[in-house]
Amino acid sequence: MNITNNESVDFPDYSTGEVCETTQQQLNELLEQEEHVEQATDDLAITDIRTVEGRPVQLKDIQPHTVVTVNGISGQVDHLIEAGLLSKSIYAGNYDDYLDDAEDFFEVSEEPEDTQGTLEHINTEALSTANQIEDVIGSANTIDTLTAVLAGEDLSEEVLVGLSESYGVSPERAEREIHKATEQLYNDFADYAESELGITDADHFSEWVAYAVNQDLKTKQLYQQAVTGALSGDFTLSQDLVQQYKQYYRMF
Repeated sequence: MNITNNESVDFPDYSTGEVCETTQQQLNELLEQEEHVEQATDDLAITDIRTVEGRPVQLKDIQPHTVVTVNGISGQVDHLIEAGLLSKSIYAGNYDDYLDDAEDFFEVSEEPEDTQGTLEHINTEALSTANQIEDVIGSANTIDTLTAVLAGEDLSEEVLVGLSESYGVSPERAEREIHKATEQLYNDFADYAESELGITDADHFSEWVAYAVNQDLKTKQLYQQAVTGALSGDFTLSQDLVQQYKQYYRMF
């Protein structure tokens, strides 16, 4: 088709419903998402949603392993949530709900001076030690290390050597500090879980977690979320894991 500079092209008006119902629905979904992306701030905009194989995915069909692009960063949904780049409300399947929740999720709020959230339940020395460990070996290795201690397993020699070299202490001293911090954080969580979450037997809960994380991906993700929260001084991120535990044992 040849078009001169003075000619105009009349494209079909898809808003009139002059296409099949399925096509019209797909067009509406695309137009709706485009509108949301334009209205969203740069930090909240989701500009692409695909499977790991690269096939397009609708918002309502998002799964933990779905790859999304938010603020120019692409990754699996569960990883971006863990990194703090996505709100869990992305699973609601509605972009408006996601944006409403994300506004609060990404907003940095100032806590009143008379409260420290759940920090009041946490031994600051143990938290500081855990944060120093995380600075050296990274978040993922720290979670694995704390998990190993709780399970009574031997610690990685690589981790102990890395901490030993970084802080100028013996591997034996590094191991003692890891055990001490882990035990204190566990006791702090047990107190919080009993007083705030209704868990009266922390040891039973811990045993269930140790079993369930190897059986169910969702539980493993919730456990990682809980530990990540604890390392930042926030036990409230363990609530979803506790709820999973209660549902498993029909504890309502």
